[in-house]
Amino acid sequence: MRRILAIAACATAVAAATAVGAAPAQAAPNPVAALKAQFKTGLGVKFSDKFSLDNKIFSRRTGTFQFGRAGVAASDLTTKFNLKASEIAEMPEEIQPLLRPEQTIKIGSTAYIKGGMFATFLPEGATWLRGPGAPATGLTGIFGQYINITEPMTLQKLVKKSKRTGSVYTGKITIGEILTTSKWLKAILASGGSASQKKSVVSYKLYVNGKGLVTRLVTSAKGSALGFDASTISVDSRYVSWGTKVSIKAPTEGIADVDELEGLDEFSAPLARVVGEAA
Repeated sequence: MRRILAIAACATAVAAATAVGAAPAQAAPNPVAALKAQFKTGLGVKFSDKFSLDNKIFSRRTGTFQFGRAGVAASDLTTKFNLKASEIAEMPEEIQPLLRPEQTIKIGSTAYIKGGMFATFLPEGATWLRGPGAPATGLTGIFGQYINITEPMTLQKLVKKSKRTGSVYTGKITIGEILTTSKWLKAILASGGSASQKKSVVSYKLYVNGKGLVTRLVTSAKGSALGFDASTISVDSRYVSWGTKVSIKAPTEGIADVDELEGLDEFSAPLARVVGEAA
């Protein structure tokens, strides 16, 4: 009997010691709070996208976001297409210029676009098209990540509509839901998106590090979600160098405005409206 009581007393003591000594479980870092903590003038993050149609990489984009106290203050993005010259040559002639590499620098509300479609219509000596109110992604925005994790309200929706397993948030969201908070997606879908597009479902996986900062975002949807004929579209984005010093500057030479574009035909004239009406 005394042996049983001794064992019981020992077990009770061990349990009590464990309860006292155990550290409380720490809550996972809040990705939205972690993002907002990065909003400091002169700091930023670098990223890269792989955009695929039916599981074949169609384009790649690299870029940098520069933050201010209220969020993204400037950006510098370059998109290149994963196509051979022979493949581009087989496409409609009016589409081919769009498939050239395109760089877009945006400072505040003004974008500067180099290469791509508009390079064909720039006057002699100009290399950049200045577009007040133009999207940060230029004309090639639809060929990259259409969910912008640097938008706090958009990121909040992704977190809220997902299930977390370790450092990965997995969920589904509609294009329409993203549009309610995302200026980024609104700019990509210049028409605002059709009723059927807004109902399209996007599946996503959001990866974060120990500080709660996003390191990767993988999205997938039917091609029709963004107006493609492909069965599926998927984008794999990686985010690195959070908190690095960034200084993005606008070009100072070789700049043309929209009203200086030459030779616009019926196809390309609507494209000019993407970068703002001519003064």
